[in-house]
Parts: sequence; C-alpha cells; structure tokens
Amino acid sequence: MIRFEPEPRLFNRNFLLYMGGWAITAFAYTGVLGVLFNLFLLRLGFGAEFIGALTGSGQLAWALCALPLGIYVRRFGLRIGLVTSALVQSASIGALLSVEMLPREAWPAWLFGWWIASWIGASAHGVSGAPLLMQVSPSHRRREAFTVQALMLGIVVFAGNIVAGQLPAWLAPLVNARVDQPAPYRAAMVLVPIAFALAVPIWSRLKVSPIAPPTSLESHDRQPTRLLAALAGMVFLQAAAENGLRTFFNVYLDRQLLTPVPVIGLIGAVAQAISVASALLIPSVLKRVGNVDTLRTISLCVAACMAALALGPSLAVAAVSYILVTALVSIAAQARQLFSQEMVAPHWRTIASSVNNVGIGMGWSAAAGLGGVVVGVAGFSGVFGIGAVLSLAAALSLATFSAAQRRAAPGPP
Repeated sequence: MIRFEPEPRLFNRNFLLYMGGWAITAFAYTGVLGVLFNLFLLRLGFGAEFIGALTGSGQLAWALCALPLGIYVRRFGLRIGLVTSALVQSASIGALLSVEMLPREAWPAWLFGWWIASWIGASAHGVSGAPLLMQVSPSHRRREAFTVQALMLGIVVFAGNIVAGQLPAWLAPLVNARVDQPAPYRAAMVLVPIAFALAVPIWSRLKVSPIAPPTSLESHDRQPTRLLAALAGMVFLQAAAENGLRTFFNVYLDRQLLTPVPVIGLIGAVAQAISVASALLIPSVLKRVGNVDTLRTISLCVAACMAALALGPSLAVAAVSYILVTALVSIAAQARQLFSQEMVAPHWRTIASSVNNVGIGMGWSAAAGLGGVVVGVAGFSGVFGIGAVLSLAAALSLATFSAAQRRAAPGPP
C-alpha cells in the first residue's frame, strides 16, 4: 500500500489543489446559485411552500446518504469521494436547469429528482472534505487550514453574490427576456455545472493516503460514538435555526419587502465580506474560548438576530441580521468541523464527518420542508421566530454537554 508522508508546509500541493477546486465550485454554487435559484423558482411560478419542500428534500437526501457515503469514501478514498461529488453535481444541476424543456406538469417531479441527486453529490463532498483537509495539513497548523478554507469561502462567495446580483440584468437582452422571467436566471446558473466539471480534473490530481483501518478495538476506539451522537443533536438544532433564514431570506426580500435583485445580491456580498473578516478570528477564538463555548455563544447571538427579524418587516433590520448571522455561522461551521475531527482518531474521521453532516442535513431539511408550511400559516415572522427558539435550544444543549464533560473530567490528584 502506497502511503504519502504528511507535508510540513501548509500551502502544499494537495492543499492548493483541494482549495482550487473548492474555490471554483463555491463561487458558482454558493455564490451564484445561492442567490438566484429560489428567484428562478419564483419566476417559474412556484411559491414559498414548494421552494421549502424542494430545498428540504435535497437536504434530507444529503443527511440520509451521509453515512453510506462515509462508508463509500472509506472504501475507495477521499480523492474518489471528491471526484464523484463533482461529477454528480455537474450532471444533476445541468439537468435541473433544463426543466423548461419539459411539459409544465412534469416540472415538479423533474426538479425534485435532480435536486435530490445534486444533494447526494454534495453529501459525497461533505464527508470527504474535512478529513482530506485534516490529512493534507500539518498537524500543528490545522486550525489555520480551516481558517484559510473559511476565508476562501467568504471571498469567492462575496464575488459570486456580486456577480449573481448583476447577471440577470446583463443576460436578459441576450436571451430576449425580462428580469421578471426565468430565462436570465437559468442562463446565469449555467456557470454552476461548468464549475463542477472544471473541479474534476483538479481533484483527480490529488495524492492522498488511503484511510487507515483501526489498529485496535480497545475502549478508546468506541468512546467517540456517544460524543458524536451528542454532536449530531446539537448540530441539528443549530442547522435548523440557520437554515430557516438561509432558505427563505431572498424569498422574504423579494416577495414581502419588494427588494430589487441587485440589492439582494449586494446584501449577500456584504455578508460574505464580513464573514471573511470574522474568519480571521477563528484560530484565536477557538484557542482562547474552545469549540464548545464558541458554539454556545454563537447560538445565543443567532437567536437574538432571528428574534429581531421576527419582530417586523424592515429591510435595514433584515440586512443587518442576515449579515451578522452569516458571519457567525462561518465561525460555527469551522468550529463544528474541527470539533468533530479533533475528538476522534484518524480512521474515525470520515464517520465523524458523516455524523456531522447527518445533523446538518436533518436540521436543514426540517427547516426548509416545514418552513414553507409555516410561511403559509404564520408568515416569514413565524419561520424566524421558530429559528430563534431552536438556536436557544442549541445553546442549552451545548451548556448541558459542557457541564457533563466537566463532571466526567478527572479531578486533581
């Protein structure tokens, strides 16, 4: 079995290859599609309830496939996991955007089928990315590696949001359509399958070690199970709170606050710019406060922002709250990844990443799927209010976990 020695440098060949593919796909998917896809669905004639159900179905598939794909990645390797992810997402999103070629009565089934397929591909990346980053980074610089990833995400998504806010108006004359029609949005999102196709040859060049099998069945190898179960519960609550805002924010701006698309893109871009600045704090915050206390504080702050959104419609409050939550979530995402990866031995890392993704996916799907129903009954304020309650529950679960860990810690001799 070929094994590769760990690189002593942070910016080594494998790290740069991984981040290159990550940057291209995050720009297109999170930056461009994240702004335009729901607006595209609105212009196809679908409402908030359909958007929530569609979003939730993909995120549920992401969660349900995380553990099987974790086993797949352990069997075939991290590089194969990433390449599989890019191939599946390129094909499925390309098919998704061709929905208007079908009879209208076939649109819902087509959208659901290919959207679910795209999230299964995303799940393969989700279980591969964090373990790969742990493997290709020097052990003493792993927090810096995750910080670089967060910085890169913020920068490319900032650029993607800016571009996404302008693309429909730029492309409308070229496709002979208006910005209140779906064609300019579809044309803009063609960037997404192209970006994933470009990532395939980049990630194919990665040279990483096979995942080592466990060397023993001693008790310390079984202990992470309970810790990861607790992590999954906390992550579920955090993710459900965050995704109520993530899924419905641009629909809320477009439909209730009547915000122009360029302004929606600008708000997203500013949020990403602030998240870049907040990412610089990740190493020092985690070193000073620790993963658990960081996540608890973030949950309390997110709860306050969601409560402010729920109090009444205001573009200024909405923009500030969204920007703050985006910045806080960028720190929380890295803290969750590090927490799940650092608590286990190397051969557990794909499973730890899978469990983390199960919590995220189940939380996201619950928020998106039920959120559309809540919007119909209680409006957007109902979604944001529930998000505040869930975030408070996440903070309480973290406080309980921290207290249990302190009680379990050995006392002084």
